[in-house]
Amino acid sequence: MTALAAPDAATARRPVESRDPFTGEVWARYDAATAEDVRAVVARARAAQTAWAAEGVAARAGVLERFRRVLFARRAEVADVLRREVGKPASEALGSEVSVVLDFARFYARIAPKALRSPWTRPRSPAMWRKRVRVEHAPFGVIAVVSPWNYPFMLAAGAVLPALVAGNAVVLKPSEYTPGSALLLASLLHEAGVPPAVFAVVLGDGVTGAALTASDVDKVSFTGSEVAGRRVAMACAARLVPYALELGGSDAAVVLEDADVGLAARGITWGRFTNAGQTCVAPKRVFVVGAAYEPFLRETATIVAAMGPAGADGAHGVGPLVRPSQARELEAQLADAVQRGATIAARGAGGGPDGYVAPTLLADVTPAMRVMREETFGPLLPVARVASEAEAIERANASVYGLSASVWTADRARGVRVAERLHAGTVAVNDTVIVAGMAEVPHGGVKASGGGRAHGLAGLMECVQTRTVVAERMPGLPQVWWRGGGETAGALDAFLNLVHGRGVRARLGAVGTAMSLLRRARGAPVRGRDESR
Repeated sequence: MTALAAPDAATARRPVESRDPFTGEVWARYDAATAEDVRAVVARARAAQTAWAAEGVAARAGVLERFRRVLFARRAEVADVLRREVGKPASEALGSEVSVVLDFARFYARIAPKALRSPWTRPRSPAMWRKRVRVEHAPFGVIAVVSPWNYPFMLAAGAVLPALVAGNAVVLKPSEYTPGSALLLASLLHEAGVPPAVFAVVLGDGVTGAALTASDVDKVSFTGSEVAGRRVAMACAARLVPYALELGGSDAAVVLEDADVGLAARGITWGRFTNAGQTCVAPKRVFVVGAAYEPFLRETATIVAAMGPAGADGAHGVGPLVRPSQARELEAQLADAVQRGATIAARGAGGGPDGYVAPTLLADVTPAMRVMREETFGPLLPVARVASEAEAIERANASVYGLSASVWTADRARGVRVAERLHAGTVAVNDTVIVAGMAEVPHGGVKASGGGRAHGLAGLMECVQTRTVVAERMPGLPQVWWRGGGETAGALDAFLNLVHGRGVRARLGAVGTAMSLLRRARGAPVRGRDESR
C-alpha cells in the first residue's frame, strides 16, 4: 500500500500512522486531512451524488454484487491488512470481518431493489377514493461515516454499503489507528464501479472527524465511544442534521441455573476473548444463577487457563490490544477489581508483545467495581453469582449501557422470556456476539449505547428519507372539503355514519345525505332540506 508523499515543512500536517500491534512497527504513514480538505471532499461528493442516484437502484445493486466478487477475490489481502493493523489472527479477520461484509453486500444487493421501490397505492379511507399515494425513499445526499478501529473493515462497510445502494454519496473517516483498512475498502469499491467522488476516505484523528461532522453533510453515522458520540450528537443538533450512533457497551450474559454450563462457558469465553476482547457486543458482565455458579466458574477457568498469545504470523490465539495505552487502561480496571475484593480465578499464558494482556477470569465481583460499571475493552471477564433469575435481570439492567446481551438456558422459551426483559438493542439466546454480524438483523443500542440502527432492512431505511406524493385522479373536480363551513356539517356527519356507524340500518340510512357531498363538490344545488342547519 502506498502512503501519501510527505508534504513540505510549510504545509506539514499531523501524520496518520498504521502501526503493527505485534511489533509496534509503523508500516505506512499518511497525511491527515485538514478542515479545508474535508470541505473539498464533501463538495465533490455532493456534485457526484446526483448522477449516482440517477443510476437507479438496480444498477447500484449490481455494483454491490461486483464488490462482493472483488472482495472474495482479494480476501487474503484484506485479512493481511487487518492482521498488520489491528492484530487479528487470519481466522478472525476472515470470519468476523471478510465473511460478514460478503454477507452484507449480498443482502443489500438483493433487498434494496424491492425495499426501495415506490408503487402507487390506494388510500384506505373512503373519503380519499380519488387519491393515489406513493411513498418514495429518497437518498439524503451526502452521508458522513465515522468508524472505529476494532472492526475497521466490517463496521465501516456495514454503514457504507446501504448508504451507497440507497443512492447517497459517502465520506468515510476511519480511526486514525486503521487508515489502511479504510483505504483498502475504497480500493475494492472503486474497482467494483463506485466513482471515487461518490465514496471517498478522509484520514485523521478526532479533529478531522469533527471537521467532517461540521461540514456540509446531510447525515452522520458514528460508531465509537460514548463521550465522542455525545459530541457528535451536539454538533449535529446545532445544524439539525440527523445522526445514528452506536456507542459503548457493557453487555450482560445471564446464565440460568438450568443452562448447560459447559456450552455456556465455551460460548461466553469465545465471545469475550475474540478480537483480544476488543468487541463492542462481547459479554463483559456475567451473572450466574444459584447452583450453576461453581461449575460454570470451573469450566470457564479451564478454558481461560489454556489460552495464550497469538503469533505475529497469524496463528490463532489472543492478540495484543491495538495500542499499549489500551492495555494500561485495562490493567487499571483489573487492579481496581482486585483491590475491592475480586479474585483472579484463572489467567492465560503471558509472554506476548507489548500491548498483550493475558486473558483473565475474575470471580467475586461486586457492583462497585469499575469492571461492572464501565466498558472493559480487552480480555477481562468478570463473573458474579446471583440468587435468582429476577436478580440476574435486575443486575444486568443496572447499567447505563444497553447495546447487546445474551441468555443461556436449556429452555428456549424461558430464554426468550428473559431476553424480553433485558434492556438491550439485541439479545441472543445460547449464543453471543454473532447477532452484530448477521446481515438481516438490525443492530444498535439503547440508553447510553446510542440510537439508530445499522444492518438489516432498518439499516437501509436509516439511509433514506421518505417523500410522499399524493396525486388526484380527477383533477377537474373540486374537493368536498374545500367548501368548509357549517353548511356541510350534516352531510359530513351522515358520511361518518356511513363509514363508521354501527348497524346496517343506520349506515344505509345515511347514504342519501352522504351522497349530497358529491353533488356539492360538483357545484350542483342540493335538493331538499339542508341538514347542516
